[in-house]
Amino acid sequence: MPTLAQTLNLASNGLWAFDTPAKKLTALLDGANEVDVSPAIGEVGAFVELLKNHWTPGALQQLALDRVIGTHRLYQGYDGGFLQAQAPLPWRHFSRELIALQLVVRIVQCKYIEQKNHPICGPVTFMQGIARRNIEEYVLYVMGLAENRRGDLGTHTVKVKSGSNLLGKRPGVNDVHSIREADYIALASLRESSNLFAYRSAATNTTLEGMTTPASMMQWMRDAGYTNVEDHVHSGWRVHGLRMKADRTHLGRNLMGPHLLKMQQRLANGHTVMLVGSASLAQMAQGERYGQSALMRVFGGHFMLALSVDVRPNGAAFGLITWGEEIAPNIEIPWSKIASWYQGFICGQP
Repeated sequence: MPTLAQTLNLASNGLWAFDTPAKKLTALLDGANEVDVSPAIGEVGAFVELLKNHWTPGALQQLALDRVIGTHRLYQGYDGGFLQAQAPLPWRHFSRELIALQLVVRIVQCKYIEQKNHPICGPVTFMQGIARRNIEEYVLYVMGLAENRRGDLGTHTVKVKSGSNLLGKRPGVNDVHSIREADYIALASLRESSNLFAYRSAATNTTLEGMTTPASMMQWMRDAGYTNVEDHVHSGWRVHGLRMKADRTHLGRNLMGPHLLKMQQRLANGHTVMLVGSASLAQMAQGERYGQSALMRVFGGHFMLALSVDVRPNGAAFGLITWGEEIAPNIEIPWSKIASWYQGFICGQP
């Protein structure tokens, strides 16, 4: 079972094998994110100090860190913060120390907010957008839910009902494919807030399944305080994927091309953009084999946080965050594939 002590051990954590601070930082974050044994409070503080050898937090990141681990007092350690509190959590099997560690990882890079093996790309993408908008807001949201079953997103409060079986979720042990506790709290609570009744079935504290519609994403964004929320999703476009390749190329260039330029403009104006398409689009952008069936490539939907789009004569390259990875816009996706896979986007001003 991975422990934080192993990540902190300079003799065995393997940092010497990496030649840049960025690579060392990624190795530390990856190691900490897989920890499934509750660390000691002092170990979490030591991990933050080790991170700062390879990373300098911005002002908002430092505020978020102070909220999680407390304020550092010279020669006295840390004072205050979520980590230092002693009250039991309503999430009966979750560890305060482990949640704090996971929040530290996500303060550094929001890509670690991840669905793992749950089909909840919509809540993940929305929460990554919140973390990019204001990392302190994201941290306060998770900590509020963790301690009091209430988390604020803008002026909207997400609540977990006292009778919800979500609170009895047991963490995955020694399984890197299990959703992390901080993510479960953030995402399960958001999902439940959209339901009329609390989850009470024995199965619901281990599953978060449910499709996120563009209407749901827009409502979450409005509730969280986004302004000028716009729906640019065209579900009917995906049937173009059934056409001949020459037709798809023409449609991609002449129909989706101007649409992607609109997305580019929204990103340039500071909007948060939630792209919708097939999982194959993300897989190709990653340089991976796109393993979906032809039917799912045409009709399946997947939300991703868009960071950039580069529209080119023969296709487009996308900068994305999805599946725990930040994808650089290095791989050009041809227009014929875009016509098959691209569905549109939801956007709003933070």
